Amino acid sequence: MKRIRLYVFLYFTALAFLEVFYHSLDRLARGYSGDWTVISIEQGTGTYGVLVLLPLILWSARRRPLRFSFPSICWHLATLVVFSTLHTLWNWGMRVLIFRILGMGHYDYGIMRIRFFMEFPIDVFLYSICLGAYMVYQDWLRSREIEQQLAAARLENLSRQLQPHFLFNALNAVSAVMYENVARADHMLALICDFLRATLRLPEAPMIPVSSELDFVRRYLDVMQARLESRLNFAISCDPQAESTRVPALLLQPLVENAVEHGKDPSGKLNIDIAIQKRNGHIQISIRDHGRGPERSNGGHGLANTRQRLATAYRSEASFRLEHHPQGGAVAEIKIPV
Repeated sequence: MKRIRLYVFLYFTALAFLEVFYHSLDRLARGYSGDWTVISIEQGTGTYGVLVLLPLILWSARRRPLRFSFPSICWHLATLVVFSTLHTLWNWGMRVLIFRILGMGHYDYGIMRIRFFMEFPIDVFLYSICLGAYMVYQDWLRSREIEQQLAAARLENLSRQLQPHFLFNALNAVSAVMYENVARADHMLALICDFLRATLRLPEAPMIPVSSELDFVRRYLDVMQARLESRLNFAISCDPQAESTRVPALLLQPLVENAVEHGKDPSGKLNIDIAIQKRNGHIQISIRDHGRGPERSNGGHGLANTRQRLATAYRSEASFRLEHHPQGGAVAEIKIPV
């Protein structure tokens, strides 16, 4: 709000300078002296008078938005008359006061009853411009709110798609060991239950802190480590400044699943490194494995889901890529604006 007020003040200031410049050149073009002081006082008081009375216009617009109806039109006509009257009185009073303060003598504003009618057409234009700008601003706010609600709904829907996707994969992992090692399968089921309880505690908002997202990732990797035992090793590092940043829920889940599925090195071991850093106004997320590298950078439902969620939440301000790491394996990198 403070920034908007500053922009409005700067707009009226620029308008006052343009008015002074125009009227000064007009006098010079007619062969008269520029008389910058008088012109500056007259145009400055007139322009800033509109700024002083702007709350009246905004109050009127909020109290009764302009519609093509008789009550609305009458309301704004009445407000316009009040605005023009106060604006004319402001011009007269401020110019008389400034002239006296600067020792410039008496300021002649002419016959006031005529001056009210003379200023009215200009005030109609000024009132219409201010009212129209406010209406456009309100429409923009409503459109932005609708876009944010739509984006949130899409993110929530995409997040819900991932939850059964993870569940099926985890249950498949349990079925792979349940006949070989019942105790290990039971331990995996306990870990899966912990994960599902955590997802049920997710807030309704589709965005969660990075710290919560990493907690889900650890729970999933714990499940997979219980299945693969020493064949899986993972390391997670996170910049403390990035932990509170909010990201789409379960954003990293399909990327970690992809690393687990395709990241085995030639000896059959899995080494997964997850690093999150905050730098230059962005959160940078890196998930690396040491396997053969990605065969298709655009393949898989999970990766398509990730791209779609990033585009929905951040439009073109976020980026995602999956490519070969220079030292071997694959690396998935996400860059999100803070």
